[in-house]
Amino acid sequence: MATITEDYVSFETAKLLKEKGFNYPCRVVYSPKGIVKHYLKEEVYAHHLKGHKKLCPTLQMAMKWLRKYHNIIIDPEPVWNGKKWEYQLFIVTPQNADSPYYEHNPYKTYEECVETAIKYCLENLIK
Repeated sequence: MATITEDYVSFETAKLLKEKGFNYPCRVVYSPKGIVKHYLKEEVYAHHLKGHKKLCPTLQMAMKWLRKYHNIIIDPEPVWNGKKWEYQLFIVTPQNADSPYYEHNPYKTYEECVETAIKYCLENLIK
């Protein structure tokens, strides 16, 4: 049986989250080079980190932060292609509620779709 693990944002997305003001406690931290994750005994905030370490939230935590503080909803829609599930990306904001951002390019995994959406929101929707 396969192991189920938590999925974390990429190092590049972690840097964008910090730049955009994300500062919520995490137990996982990227090293300054973005290669190694440190699993901590206690949750830490960004201002507790020394050097160039970055908080490493889960995908769900980043999605919730976008929803709660920026009114941005990420909605990865599953599509059965006849052989396997793929995911299409919808991003909804109060400004585009009648015509949400939609990316038809199917993603192979839910996690890939969500990571792409979070990064898109941080680069394009949050000033």
